[in-house]
Amino acid sequence: MKNTLFILSIITLFVSCTESKTKPFRIGQKSVTFIDQSRDRPLLTEIWYPTLDSVIKKEPKESRKALFKTIETIPNATISDEKFPLILVSHGTGGNRFSLTWFIERMVKEGYIVVSLDHYGNSTFNKIPREFVKWWERAIDVQFVLTNVLKDNEIGTKVDTSRIGGVGFSLGGYTNIALAGGYVDRQVKGDENDAEREMPAEFPKTDEIIDFDTDSLIVSSYHTYKDHVKDDRIKAFFVMAPAIGFGFHSKEQTNKISAPVFIVAGKGDANTSVKNNAVKYNDLIKTSKIHLFGKDVGHYVFLNESTEFGKQIAPEITIDKPTVSRKAIHEETLVLALDFFKNTL
Repeated sequence: MKNTLFILSIITLFVSCTESKTKPFRIGQKSVTFIDQSRDRPLLTEIWYPTLDSVIKKEPKESRKALFKTIETIPNATISDEKFPLILVSHGTGGNRFSLTWFIERMVKEGYIVVSLDHYGNSTFNKIPREFVKWWERAIDVQFVLTNVLKDNEIGTKVDTSRIGGVGFSLGGYTNIALAGGYVDRQVKGDENDAEREMPAEFPKTDEIIDFDTDSLIVSSYHTYKDHVKDDRIKAFFVMAPAIGFGFHSKEQTNKISAPVFIVAGKGDANTSVKNNAVKYNDLIKTSKIHLFGKDVGHYVFLNESTEFGKQIAPEITIDKPTVSRKAIHEETLVLALDFFKNTL
C-alpha cells in the first residue's frame, strides 16, 4: 500500500512538472526608464518576459489610430521562476522600442526575456539632430540598459548571464555589429553619389546649421566612445537589414568580432542596399552568416505588420510589394533567429 501511494505521488509530481513545462508562456511587460547620468541620457525601456499568469480581460477601449498591430501582454505580471536567456533589441533610426514586437512576442513565448529600448534622441517621439549621427552612442545605450537590467532584483535574478544575445534592425543592426566589436569610421566619405550617406527620411527638421563632419559635440562623442562599443557579455548577434555599411571599408574594423553574427536582408532593399551593407558586413566579419530574401523584399518588411490606418498614413513603411507577405517574411526570419540562438546561446 505504501509503495502504491509512493508511486502515485511520483506520477502526480511528474504530470504536474510536465504540464508546467508544456504550458505556453504568456508575455509579461514592465516599463522602466534608466537614466545614464554620465551622459544626461534617459533611456525608456520595455522588459518583456515569460509568465504563466492569466490574461485579465478588460473592456475594449475606443480604438486608437495606430500605424502597426499590437500584441497581447500582461503588465507587471509575475515572471516564471526559472533562468531564461536574454535578448536585447535595438530599433532602426527614428523607430522605437515597440518597432519589433512581432519578433519580441515569439521570442518571449519561446522562453526568452527580451529588453527593448528607445535610443535617446533617435526615436519616434524624441528626435535630436546630432543623435541621429552619433551612431556609436547607441551601443553605449544598450550596455547601460543591460547593466541595469541585470541589477534588477526581480528580472535580473532570472537571467542566465551566459546566454545573452543581441538583435537589431537597420541602424539597430549596425548597433549590434558595434556591440560585437565593429569599429565605424565616421570620416569615410564614400562615393559622392552614395544616397546612403544622406540623412534618413526620419531626420528631424531643424533651423540649426550643423556641420556633421566638424561639429565639436559629435567629434567629441566619437573620440570618447568609439573604443568602448564592444560588449563581451553579449554572446551572439542577429541583425536585420543593417545600415552604415559606408562606414566600413576594411577587415581591421571588424577583426575584434569573435561572437557569431547572423545577417538577414531583402535583395530589394532600396534604403540600405544589400551590396553596400548586408553583403559587405558578411564579407568583412569572419564569424558571420547571411540569408538574403528575394528581389521584391524591401527594407521596412522587418517592421511590425501594419493596420489599415497605417497603410493610409505611412505607405512607404507599411506597404510591401504585392508579391511579398510581411507576415511570411517574419515567420521565416523567426525560424532563422530561433535556430541561430539555439545553437549559439
